[in-house]
Amino acid sequence: MASVRINVCLPEEIYQHLKEEVKPRETSRFITMAINKMIGEMRQERLAAEYREAAGEMRVQYKDLEGTVDDGID
Repeated sequence: MASVRINVCLPEEIYQHLKEEVKPRETSRFITMAINKMIGEMRQERLAAEYREAAGEMRVQYKDLEGTVDDGID
């Protein structure tokens, strides 16, 4: 996979924590993994919201159909 070099600004405190926890030559890999994790979580949250919305719409449709079935129309 090709790499792209970017400049990122971090709060000093976050940078210090990063340097304390991550080996010197592994910073890019760590940041890549962190970004991938966050993007995955964001996608899951978005998908869950879409499913909740679809479920709400389906409940409305089923409720409308219940009236039709109760009227004896199959």
